[in-house]
Amino acid sequence: MEAGEDSDCHENCPALPEIKAIIVGSKAEYKRSAAKTIFGQNDCKMGKEIVKSEMKQKTVQNRSVTLVMTPGWWRSFTLAESAKFLKMEIVHSLKLCPDPHAFLLIINLHKPFTVMHLNSVVEHMEIFGEQIWNHTIVLLMYDNKEQRNEDSKQLIETAGDELDIVIKKCGNRVHVFNYTESKGINVEKLFHEIERLVAEHQGQCYEIDSELFEDMEKKRRNVKKQAEEREIQVKTKMQTLKQHLTDNFPELRIVLMGGNIVGKTSVMNTILKIEQEKTVTKKCVMTEGEVDKRRVILIDTPGWWPYASVKETSESVKQEIMSSVSMCSPGPHAVLLVLQSGVAFTEAQRRSVKEHMELLGRNVWKYCIVVFTRSDWMVTNTIEEHIESEGEALQWLINKCENRYHVLNYMEQGNREQVRELMEKVEMMARENTDLLTPVEAVMEETDSGWGSIWSDQDKLERESFTLEPPKMNEEYIAKWLENTEIVSNYRNLSDFSKDISEDV
Repeated sequence: MEAGEDSDCHENCPALPEIKAIIVGSKAEYKRSAAKTIFGQNDCKMGKEIVKSEMKQKTVQNRSVTLVMTPGWWRSFTLAESAKFLKMEIVHSLKLCPDPHAFLLIINLHKPFTVMHLNSVVEHMEIFGEQIWNHTIVLLMYDNKEQRNEDSKQLIETAGDELDIVIKKCGNRVHVFNYTESKGINVEKLFHEIERLVAEHQGQCYEIDSELFEDMEKKRRNVKKQAEEREIQVKTKMQTLKQHLTDNFPELRIVLMGGNIVGKTSVMNTILKIEQEKTVTKKCVMTEGEVDKRRVILIDTPGWWPYASVKETSESVKQEIMSSVSMCSPGPHAVLLVLQSGVAFTEAQRRSVKEHMELLGRNVWKYCIVVFTRSDWMVTNTIEEHIESEGEALQWLINKCENRYHVLNYMEQGNREQVRELMEKVEMMARENTDLLTPVEAVMEETDSGWGSIWSDQDKLERESFTLEPPKMNEEYIAKWLENTEIVSNYRNLSDFSKDISEDV
């Protein structure tokens, strides 16, 4: 909006004594910084990622201002790839802030905005309905002490056509916030824009379709109820098994399985409290340490690409996975299947996981515990809510593992209680399986356990010459999953990751 238009708005649009707005956007898009800028707070760093809708209220420029910050989606994900509870939580923001005057769509100018990101924004915004654009203002956030707010037009022009499409969908309502050098006048202009928006709608605030809202809230309540039932069921089973848990095993042997960039190496680092470099695992890596006075041996395995069938995974990766068992003779006590929390788990992923897990034999499930990573970005109160909200595909997997699952936040390595609880679950499962085989600590026989054959010396020699083949998928598919690698796996940039997966083993 031009300066003259802002002046006219100030004169012709009545000032609102109260302003209510909902802040939306993808992950790591400065939503919290935007709120702090509006509230005039000096500390405008990003802070923790928003995982649940949060409401903040403050008096600003003689107005009572209410802001609700919503959890973000992965910026390259389609709506179908976002966790279902995330969608519920975004809509739930309207319960915290009914009849908002405006939605503030936050976009980070420091990151590229491509067709993939455009589609993601459109799909996630239209959770609220197609009319959402008539009530939305785009806030472009950047951090540059040398940049002046007057140069905002140039910033928008250089951002690309895709961003321009979003701005036009919002009726060209856009503001640029240099949150490092935030000024009161910048916020005042935003308030005038909101007041002009309300005037355009003749004082009417945004109203979501009541049927859609009630349906989403009903699903949310049902999920919470079912999650409580599952949690009680699991806790009851755990208490029963704990009664038979006496002395710790002197040694636990564990294989880590999972797709690419889900955090297997980070899980290993957390369990053993080490700092092994996070690179793409191309060969099985054995690492051992001590946890609560017991020896723990972990085998980290190469991952597969999300949604990939076992046929699309290279032979070298498949043989590495199958060799993992022979590296911890006489066999592992457990296989930890690592999944990311806070993202969708689809039927395609279920089939992919099933095919790759059963490279270790169809019996693998009775040795399997699902480990969810990145609990700090989970939009649910409990992991059970995530399981119940995702539906049949994830529930099938959890039930296949007989309700054995655990949440591990590898951002909190100092929290040893989460590791202690995981080791207890491994031991309890191992004792159950031992009872099925022999009355003493498990000696897993190949013929009964389904772990697969032990490799011959010739196999081991051939293994040294394996190379990690590029995934047999189109470039757009790969780009989508590499988009968030820096956040998920702490790579310096995407080129580092791309180079790593293309190098010979």
